[in-house]
Amino acid sequence: MRVERGEASRSERFLTLYRKLEGLLEKRYSGKKMASGSVVMEYLHDADSAPWRTELDMCREIRNLLSHNTDGAGEPVVEPSEAVMETLAQIVEYVQRPRLAKDYGTPGDQILFAHPNDDALGVMRHMMRMGYSHVPVRDRTGLVGVFSAASLMRYVGDAGFENLHDSLRIGELKNALDFDDARSEKYAFFDREATLTEVREAFERKRERNSRLAVAFITEDGTQHSDVLAMLTSWDVLKDVQ
Repeated sequence: MRVERGEASRSERFLTLYRKLEGLLEKRYSGKKMASGSVVMEYLHDADSAPWRTELDMCREIRNLLSHNTDGAGEPVVEPSEAVMETLAQIVEYVQRPRLAKDYGTPGDQILFAHPNDDALGVMRHMMRMGYSHVPVRDRTGLVGVFSAASLMRYVGDAGFENLHDSLRIGELKNALDFDDARSEKYAFFDREATLTEVREAFERKRERNSRLAVAFITEDGTQHSDVLAMLTSWDVLKDVQ
């Protein structure tokens, strides 16, 4: 059935909505080197698209059919259903709404924190039992460092194995925990409004430069002295990247 003049068909509405999606993605990838010439294909390989990847690929195929195939009368060979229209609208809404990084990491109230007076060997045993690789250390001023296998090795390198003793306290490792130590693993701080995309890009940049970012902390104001809202590792932000 032909659509009366002035009344947009579902096919036309679908293509308009799809172009809106492309415009949003063009802004997202502006100035970035893309592996694909299509912003939609680029997004399909982005971890951010995971919840809608199958549906978006279906919409991409429908768009190609609508754009490049018509019948003998010049009409589209397919017409999207209302359900497909609703799906595409939901995808556009999803792309428009930024995902906050704090929602993808370990929430602050579930993070294992160590304190300077804690028994270092006890913390290590707990880390091994729970499978933790990094434990942030804080005192009354906020975060003062991160305890990990790398920091322990730095301490041994500086103080020697003879200074590893049963009563060793986390605070005695202070220099090896310091965020500003050039030898330390790399850490980054973001404020509560940081998006998942921003944090993922920080991990990717460090990875490309052979300067691995170990942990990203989301705090109220983006400094180490305010409340920790979440902690993210590369696993949290890069696990779905293809």
